[in-house]
Amino acid sequence: MPNPESLNLNQNLWGLIVSLGSLGAAEYFKLFYFFWFSFALTVIMTLSIAVTTLAYTIAYWKKKGN
Repeated sequence: MPNPESLNLNQNLWGLIVSLGSLGAAEYFKLFYFFWFSFALTVIMTLSIAVTTLAYTIAYWKKKGN
C-alpha cells in the first residue's frame, strides 16, 4: 500500500475524500446533523471537482486545437 504522504492529490480530491469519509461515519453512527453537513460538503466538493475538470478540459482542447 502506498504511503499517504507520497500521494500527489490536489486539494479538491483530498476534500472529497475527507467529506466522503465523514459522510460514511455520520451514516454509520446515525448522526443526523453531521450527516447533512457532510452531505452538503460532499456536494460542494463534487461540484468543485466538476468545474475544475471542465476548466482543464477546455484549456486542453484549446491547446490541442492550436
